[in-house]
Amino acid sequence: MKNEHDHRSVAQAFYQLNFYLQAIGVSFTIKDLYRAAYLESRKDRYQDEWLNHLEEDPHVLESMEEPFTTHSIAETLIRTGHEPVLRVLMKRVHEENIGFTQAYIVGARKRPQS
Repeated sequence: MKNEHDHRSVAQAFYQLNFYLQAIGVSFTIKDLYRAAYLESRKDRYQDEWLNHLEEDPHVLESMEEPFTTHSIAETLIRTGHEPVLRVLMKRVHEENIGFTQAYIVGARKRPQS
């Protein structure tokens, strides 16, 4: 990752993704995905404790107030080099036969009342 902004973006994306996972009630968390993606390759350097503290960062919490989609989360993870997490996610989605669709509505105007 290049800078503090990238670290924050990753933390926000992981927190948002975990929100989706909890909302649909899957049997795994972002920490499970992260572990499956990195434990073997990082061995002694593997560390995931920071994932337990995402909600302690006010910037991460603020990200829940901004519009986000699974697409925006995936873009962030790809841009910051976390494709392994996405690969594990897609594998788990396939294994558990989870289907999803994406809807994003912004800027809807109220209809004029007659």
